[in-house]
Amino acid sequence: MNTQALIEITVQPDNSLQLVNLPKVPIGTHCQSITASTSLEANGTSFSIFVQPEPATFIVCKTYDVETETYFKQEATIAVDSPIAQLHSFYFGGQPWLLSYHPDSECVQFYRFDDKQLTITPVTGIRVGKSFTTVQPLYYRNDVFFVAYNKNTGDVMKMQIVAPAHSALYAQKVWSATWAQGWTRFAFFRLGAENFFIKTNEKYHKVNIDHFMDSIELGSHPVLNEPASEEMLSLSNVQTFYDISQYPYFFTYNPNGAMTFNRFDGDCEGWQLALSSQQSADASLIHTVQLKECTLILML
Repeated sequence: MNTQALIEITVQPDNSLQLVNLPKVPIGTHCQSITASTSLEANGTSFSIFVQPEPATFIVCKTYDVETETYFKQEATIAVDSPIAQLHSFYFGGQPWLLSYHPDSECVQFYRFDDKQLTITPVTGIRVGKSFTTVQPLYYRNDVFFVAYNKNTGDVMKMQIVAPAHSALYAQKVWSATWAQGWTRFAFFRLGAENFFIKTNEKYHKVNIDHFMDSIELGSHPVLNEPASEEMLSLSNVQTFYDISQYPYFFTYNPNGAMTFNRFDGDCEGWQLALSSQQSADASLIHTVQLKECTLILML
């Protein structure tokens, strides 16, 4: 699949941003479309994993191959048993894992990733129910969780990932609630040891920054709650990234190609625009890779 753009973002010492457009790269040898993606690091190597829908396949790429000086060099293709709409990576027990979900399925699926053999092995399916629109793993102190939210009903739950005696991974519900309907474009981030997320409500025209989890049994509370501008409501993508000191930023993408890059305020009660850029319009998927000194943004 041909890509629309590959961008490198570097945060300078004065907190300004440097944007470099890199040469476009193809994804997959015979791939026509990508429905989900994630990235992870294993033993010092960054991998990017893409999902091709037909036939359902994982495409495993090295984010950057030093020998060939190539971005997103394909290393393996792996058949998938069921369709995937959301794909995320997380770390548990010092190892990289994958989590997938499709709203027509009732289960969140865990996979083990082996960077030596380049295999992705399904391990455990956790029944959560159908129609969740956001599923996201996150960390709290030494524990790992995932959150599932349905924007049409407002149902939300938090599941703690554990390693029981007789299976590789499991997850148990530790909190649930009913939020307002209509929240979308969740972008999770950490500031110090605390979890936050920014989200937009298309039904009630709001934008929030929430602090998540003062304890395992608690949910979130808003740090910022204000009317969403027409610009925020028109976005199709919001994602977070970090500078070399792990300070959080986020970028936005409008289907017309307009992008903004923003730095969260230290109290998380707002943000400051750091950079604007015009890129390719109508990107169907934006894949972000957090590297140590910069962030790569691949637009498909």
